[in-house]
Amino acid sequence: MKQRIAILYGGPSNEHEISVNSAHNVLSRIDTELYEPIEILISKEGLFRIGEKEFETVPAIEEISKIADIIFPVLHGKFGEDGVLQELLERRHVLFIGSGSKASRNAMNKDISNTIFERNNLTIPTSEIISKDNPVTSIDFPVIVKPLNEGSSLGVQKCESEQDVHTTMNTTNHEKMLVQECIEGREFTCAVLEIDGVSTVLPPSEIILKDTNLFDYKTKYTPGACTEITPAEIDDSLQEEIQDVALQCHKILNCKSISRTDVIVSKNGTIYVLETNTLPGMTQTSFVPAQAKAYGLSMKDLITTMIESAHY
Repeated sequence: MKQRIAILYGGPSNEHEISVNSAHNVLSRIDTELYEPIEILISKEGLFRIGEKEFETVPAIEEISKIADIIFPVLHGKFGEDGVLQELLERRHVLFIGSGSKASRNAMNKDISNTIFERNNLTIPTSEIISKDNPVTSIDFPVIVKPLNEGSSLGVQKCESEQDVHTTMNTTNHEKMLVQECIEGREFTCAVLEIDGVSTVLPPSEIILKDTNLFDYKTKYTPGACTEITPAEIDDSLQEEIQDVALQCHKILNCKSISRTDVIVSKNGTIYVLETNTLPGMTQTSFVPAQAKAYGLSMKDLITTMIESAHY
């Protein structure tokens, strides 16, 4: 008998459309000989569409648990990646894919995850929190200013002066933002996939920017704005160092199923951790499917592996 997999996508975050694209790729590649996928779109208002009906969150989770064996969140950002959904599933003892609520919350909040990384002897850019009430930073310019709880590089700005920072804080909807020193170097991202219960590091990718100096949301999703090389064309030593850092981040945060960690390697070879994503993109052009392919897994294999990692 086929397992019924509820694929949740959309959601109320600013990454709604990216989630839709990720889900469409998963739905088109899932092994239908093994699984029966159940599409569940979550509207931007947070309503779950199950069949012809719409449900609010709590009754929706109860309804889904009746019709599905495993929940596969293909969600990004608010609600899907910040631990809110995961806590609801944990309370109801529902099998699901991805990190648990605590790991999701910690990874999503860049201030918390930075503290965890530093506590475990990983290197991060010099960082501090600023607010609309006090938009002053002590970090030397240029700096990177980013929201504490957003994904897909949403809201990331490079600021060259105090005036740039003030402008950013005046125009953002966030009361507080993270300021980090701007590290010059090469940017990489590396996924960790749970295969048969073993945290397995995939080949990293390098991001090479073209006409910009910042890998922000626009650059990430504008065709031709950057070159993404998978596997990264680097020597074995550097690859192993990047993979080791990604694996450390995955384990330190207690991630499950899949994670993807972004780093910058400075000109002197220091690896700086930028962030860890607990539900990375799964579109046709996303890093994780490309890294899985380089490892030897097709998209169908990748999806099956993730389903097999489901937990309570």
